[in-house]
Parts: sequence; structure tokens; C-alpha cells
Amino acid sequence: MRTRVEWTTEGERERIVDAALGLLERVGMQFGEGDALEAAAAAGAAVDRERGVARLPREIVEQALHGCPRDVVLGGATPEDDCLLTEGAPHFTNSGSPPEVLDMETGRRRRSTLDDLRRAAMVLDSLPSTSIAWAICTATEIADGRRTLTELETLLTWTSMHVQHEIEGRWQVEPFMRMTEAAGGDLRLRPRTSIVCCTASPLHAHSELLDASTDLAALGIPVVVLPMPIAGATAPITAAGAATMNVAEFLGAATAIQLRAPGAPLVMGIGPGLLDMRETTYCFGALEAGLAAAVCAEVAHHLGVPCLAPAMATDAKYPGIQAAYEKALKGLTVASALPDLMTGGIGVLQGAGLMSLPQIVIDDEIAQMILRILGGVEVSDETIMAEAMERVGHAGNFLVEKETRRRLRAGELFFPTIADRQSYEHWEVKGRGELEKATARVRELVDAAEARGPLLDEAARATLAACVDEAAAAAPKVG
Repeated sequence: MRTRVEWTTEGERERIVDAALGLLERVGMQFGEGDALEAAAAAGAAVDRERGVARLPREIVEQALHGCPRDVVLGGATPEDDCLLTEGAPHFTNSGSPPEVLDMETGRRRRSTLDDLRRAAMVLDSLPSTSIAWAICTATEIADGRRTLTELETLLTWTSMHVQHEIEGRWQVEPFMRMTEAAGGDLRLRPRTSIVCCTASPLHAHSELLDASTDLAALGIPVVVLPMPIAGATAPITAAGAATMNVAEFLGAATAIQLRAPGAPLVMGIGPGLLDMRETTYCFGALEAGLAAAVCAEVAHHLGVPCLAPAMATDAKYPGIQAAYEKALKGLTVASALPDLMTGGIGVLQGAGLMSLPQIVIDDEIAQMILRILGGVEVSDETIMAEAMERVGHAGNFLVEKETRRRLRAGELFFPTIADRQSYEHWEVKGRGELEKATARVRELVDAAEARGPLLDEAARATLAACVDEAAAAAPKVG
């Protein structure tokens, strides 16, 4: 028995897609000046070059959508580290890249550094729930022009997982590709990296970012097209309206990419948030944001494209009660729609604004529990165990049964490492709080990774460093 939840009917999903296609046809997508606008014009879209807007006929969008492959392989350091995005198989990843961390030694906020990112990569690489890695914080001390690829270099060096990152412009395309090749994998079959291309609500795409993303897509790099509509601000206040805006922006940007890179592996990013009308703040952990994300995930399934949705987000400012219930409730809400990738929260607090190393370990436990729930309950003669119940009878003890031991070893039960199940008496004597246990676990994982050393050999690391230097030298000068 597999867990099944349906948030929308097929008719409702079709209604959202129809509304999104109507927006692109009548209002259009603003691409600005660049190859995306010209490709849309060549395909028959009505183009306003002064405003950089292309009104996309439905048939162009639908044709582009049909070119998106359903299954996408995100390659790791080895085939055993790969993550396959396929229908009904959800995976967790981290996300965020905030510029601040909650220091686990002092408990105070400070600017994040490259070493914070390095240690976070070590922790993420060691945890069972995480399938691919993002830059979980920003290396704020690294100069503009070299920061993005320096972060990529760090991730590729310290994790064997697939790395999802970002790109700033076309000057980084060639170095990005060489870094991807140096870190292993096959560009066409199992690329080691993928990129995130964010749109801006309502219905806008940054031309340089979109064109650079398309260049990489044409070479085999998967692209996550990530809209982030804010309900009540840059999108309608309703969950259905925010979901429709998200779908429209994905379809608009995906069309631009497919026109220049036919068959490119694309992932529908899902990132609806909410404007809190009392505090006038952006809220990522809001329950309505979770509902909108679940709706978008179901639409992605309807369209036949893989998707990435924010799951364990919270607006809490520190690891605690609010963080726990928001992450668990939003995580389970979004996960019930079975997105291919679930992000938006592992190790991150305050929406996507604050990273915490101990929170990574806590969130890994929540993610494992969600995956266990999604696994459902096997109902068969072997699991009902009627024969054993008859044999044991009224006075028996199932603890001594061989099948109990066998299933225990096979992983029948989930055993937490952060949550406490001791008796009250034992806990009183030697128990520790959740944050204390998570902090100790972080130290163990970082120490083990430091002792092991980098995961790439010296030649590969030298290539990565040279690519960072090359990109920094070619970066546009500011001012």
C-alpha cells in the first residue's frame, strides 16, 4: 500500500495549465534583449523588442514542452552516487545560499564564509536523506566575479553527490563546463552538475542568465527553471493563482530554452512564497506556500516533466519549536505530491536567509521520517503474519520470533538519532537536548571528512582552481 494524496483533480490541473498558456499568449514573457527573444520571434511569437516581451502561441509552448525528457539523470562522482529523477521517486536536497549563518559555537548570527560552505558540504555528503547538493550558504568573503565558481569548486571537492549550482553569465559557461568534466561523469548521460535559472515574477526572465543557461543546456547540463512568485505581492494571493503564475513562468522560460536547445533536460522549479499581510515580510514556511507547491507538483506530473519543490521550509530564526512544526508540516504536505526533488529547507532557517550546521542534522532526521511515511505499508501474507499470530497464541512473545529479528535487520523500523526514546529516568541521568546532540554529530562528521581529505585528486583540483581564475579574469567589470 503506497501513500497516496491528491490535492487537485485532473480537471483542475488542466484548468491551471490552460490559464498559464493563456497568460503567455496574451500577456507574454519578458525576456529582454538577447537570444531568447530572437528565438521566440523566429518561432512565430509576437515580439515587442522595445519592451523585450514575446507573446507565445500555445502551439509553440506545447511543442517545447513535448521536447522535455521526463527522466533526468543527475550524475554523481560515480554511478552509485547518481540521482535519477523519475516518476514517483522523491529525493531530498538542500538549498538556499543565504549570506548568514547561525554560528553553532556562539549561537550568534554572522556572515557566512567559504569554510562554512565546505563544512556544510562535508555534513551533507554524510547524511542518508540527501541525494544532491546545493550551495547551502554564500562565501561572502570571496570577491564578486569569482564567488560563484569558487563555491562550485568547494562543493565538487567535498561531496560525491551531484552538485546543483548557479551561473551568472556567459563568461562562466566554458569554465563551468570544464569544471564539470574535471569532476567526473558524462555530460550527455550523467552530468556531474546542473544549474538553477530563476525567473522573476511576474513573467520575467533575466536575458543574460537565460541565455547562459541555454548555452549549458545545449551541452547537456540539466536546468532547473525556478520561478519564485510571492502570493499577495508578485502573484495573486490565492494558492491557485500563485501556482498558475509559477507554471506560466516555467513554461515561458522552458520554451525559450527548448527553442535553442531542443531536447534539453529541464526541471520545473517550484518556489511560491507568501507576503505576510500583518508583518509585510516574505514567508517561505507558510502553509499556503506548501499548498501552492503541492498543486504545482501535481501539475508537473500532469505535464510530464520532473519537478523540484520546496518542502521543509520555515520562517523560524533558530532551531526550535516553530522550526520543527513548520518543517514537518510543510515537508509532509509537499512530499505527499511526490515531487522528484524536495528542497527549500534542509539546514536553512528564516525562509532561505540563515544557515545552521546542526539544523542540517535535525532536518535529515525529519526528511528520513517523511520518506518512511511515503514508503507506506506493505500488505501481504508475509507482513500480516497471521501464521505467526496463530502459532504464538495468547501468551506468546513476538520479541523472540526469528521474523522479528530478520525484519529488524532489514530496516522495518526507523530509528532516530536526534529524537530521544529513552526512559525518563535514563534521560534524566545522561540525556541531551536535540540541538546539543545535533551539534555533536556535526563535529563528528566534519572531523571524519577532514581526516579523509578532499574527494578529488590533485590534478582535478588544479583544473577547478584554474577555471575559477579564468572566469574571474573574464568577468564584466563593475563601475
